[in-house]
Amino acid sequence: MRPASPTPTHKASGQHPDNERDALRRRYVAELLRLYLATPGVASRVRRADRNFAAWLFDQGVPLYAIKNAFVVAAARRVRHNAFATPLPAIRTLWYFREVIREMLDRPPGPREIEQMREALLRQR
Repeated sequence: MRPASPTPTHKASGQHPDNERDALRRRYVAELLRLYLATPGVASRVRRADRNFAAWLFDQGVPLYAIKNAFVVAAARRVRHNAFATPLPAIRTLWYFREVIREMLDRPPGPREIEQMREALLRQR
């Protein structure tokens, strides 16, 4: 049996009790996977490995805005690369975005650049 820890300690330290953290984690994973499936070029299927990676990103404290920006940047790069080439195969795993997510954390583009990429993606649809 797990020792009980008092709720005020969690609140004071900025941490959430386990059940609140689990609920936050579930919402984070659900929203991340919703954004993933809405990304142009992504196959319309979520695998267990995708869920696990999304949960790991939550555990690492990666903000959803960085992941959302990574989806936009990666999709825009694929469209730009593919403008005059044969179509690229669908993205079949969330892991595909790993390096772009890291890039968004290390060297995030400005809001104007993200918006321009988002608009370019909308024009391609």
